[in-house]
Amino acid sequence: MTTIMEAPDNIGELVQNAGCKYDWKARLSALEELRKYDCQQSRDVIIRLALHDKVYKVKEEAFRAAQAFGLEKNGRPINLGRKDIGYKSKDFTKLFLKVKRDKKMDELDLALFKETFKILNPEMYDVMSFEKGSKLDNWIISSYKSLPKD
Repeated sequence: MTTIMEAPDNIGELVQNAGCKYDWKARLSALEELRKYDCQQSRDVIIRLALHDKVYKVKEEAFRAAQAFGLEKNGRPINLGRKDIGYKSKDFTKLFLKVKRDKKMDELDLALFKETFKILNPEMYDVMSFEKGSKLDNWIISSYKSLPKD
C-alpha cells in the first residue's frame, strides 16, 4: 500500500470520526482511511488510538499502523500491551443501579435499559457492545439479575 505524503481534503472529518467515543466502527473506519496518509494529523490520531482506545480491535489496528509508519511516543516504540477495556465490575454495577433507580425498574425492560445506558455512558456502551457482540443482551440480563438487592 502506498502512502500519500500530504493531508487529505477531509482530514477534519476523519480526525473527528477517529475521536468519536461512542462508535468504534466510525473510529476504525477513520483509522483505515488515515493510515493511507503520512501527515502530522494522521500520525497524531494513530498514536492516540494506539495508546488509549478502549476497544482492542481499534487499538490493535492503530498499533499496526503506528508500526508501519515507525511512530514513537517520547522516543520509545509504541507497545500494544494487553487487552484492557478500562472498566471494572463495580463501574458496571454502579451504572446498572443508577439506571434501575432512575427508571424505577422492578423488572428489566431491556429496550429502555439499553436506551438509558447509551445516554448515561455512551463510551461504556460502545466498548461493551464490541466486547459482547451478539451476547450483549444476555450480558445485560445476567448483570441486572446479579445486582445487589435493596
